Amino acid sequence: MKLPLLLLPALMLGAVATASGQAPTLKQAAQARGVLIGAAVNSALFDDLDPDYADTVAREFGVVVLENGMKWKTLQGTQGEFVYGLADATVAWAQQRGLAVRGHTLIWHDSAPAWLYQFKTAPEVQAAMKSHITNVVTHFGSRVKYWDVVNEVVSDAPGHPLRANSPFAAAGPDYIDQAFRWAHAANPQARLYYNDYNTEGLNGKSDAVYALVKGLLARGVPIHGVGFQTHVSSAFSVKDSGMLANLKRFRDLGLDIQMTEVDVTLPASGATPANLARQAQVYRDLVGACLSVKCSAFVTWGVNDPSSWRAGGKPLLFDDLYAKKPAYGAVIGALQAR
Repeated sequence: MKLPLLLLPALMLGAVATASGQAPTLKQAAQARGVLIGAAVNSALFDDLDPDYADTVAREFGVVVLENGMKWKTLQGTQGEFVYGLADATVAWAQQRGLAVRGHTLIWHDSAPAWLYQFKTAPEVQAAMKSHITNVVTHFGSRVKYWDVVNEVVSDAPGHPLRANSPFAAAGPDYIDQAFRWAHAANPQARLYYNDYNTEGLNGKSDAVYALVKGLLARGVPIHGVGFQTHVSSAFSVKDSGMLANLKRFRDLGLDIQMTEVDVTLPASGATPANLARQAQVYRDLVGACLSVKCSAFVTWGVNDPSSWRAGGKPLLFDDLYAKKPAYGAVIGALQAR
C-alpha cells in the first residue's frame, strides 16, 4: 500500500465524502458539476511494469488526450503514410473504460514533419493540410469528440502577429479558417478548438488570440471553443492576472472554455509543506475560474509528477508513487464548492 505524500486531514485536502462514506474521485466530483476532468497520457498506459499509471487514469479521469501520439509528425511522418497504431490503441483503451478523447493537435508548427517544409507555395501547403486534416479527423470519426484544430499560431513577439516560423504561413493568411472548415467537413459533430499558452490572463497575447477568434466567428468559421493551456507556477495569481475577466470575454463571444494542459510548478525549494499548500491553492483557484465561466473541461498535462514534461517542478496532482498530493484535494474541494 502506498502512503500519501502528506497525511493531511480530509477537510484540509478539501474533499467531502460521498453518501457511501467514500471520498469521491476527481471524475466523480467533476461529473457532479457537469465538467470533464482529464489528463494527457502516453504509452505508459500499456506498460505492464507500471500498472498504477493506467489504474490512476481509469479511476480518476473522464477524458484523455494523447500528449504526442496524435500530432502530425507522429501520425504522418512520411508523406502519405499514416501510422495510427498508438493513437488507435489509446482511443480503444479509453472507449473500453467509458472515457472521452480530445484530439491534439491537427495544425501545430512544432509538430510539422520535415517533408512539409519542402513546400513553398500556398496551393502545395493547402493541399497537404487538407489531406492531413481530412484523413485524421475522418479516421477517428465519432471516437474523438474534441479537436485542437490549430495550436499556438500567435507569436510571442511584441504586437503578437501570427508566427512567421511556421511552415503553414506559406498557405496564406486564411489558413486558420481553412483548417477549421476542413475539420468540420470531415466530422460535423466534432467540437473544434483554438489552443494556446500564456493566454490565461489579460495581456497582449490573449488580446491577440481574442481578436483572432472573434474574427473567425465574424467570418462564419466553425469554431466552438478556446483551449487555455495554463502552464503556470505556484506564484501564479488568478486574481492579479485578470484571469476571470479574460475567460469571461471569450465566453461572452459564445465560445466554450476548456483548460487543456494544466500544470503548476513548485519553486526551486521543492515539495515543502508550504510550497505544496500554495500549489494546492493555485489549483483550487484555477478550477474555480474554470467553473465561473461554465467551462466544459479541465485537463492536466500528465498523470503524475514523473510523467510531466516539467517533472523537476513536480507540477501535477499525484506524486512519484501516485499518491494524492494536497492539490488533488484542492481540486475536489473546488469542484464541490457551491
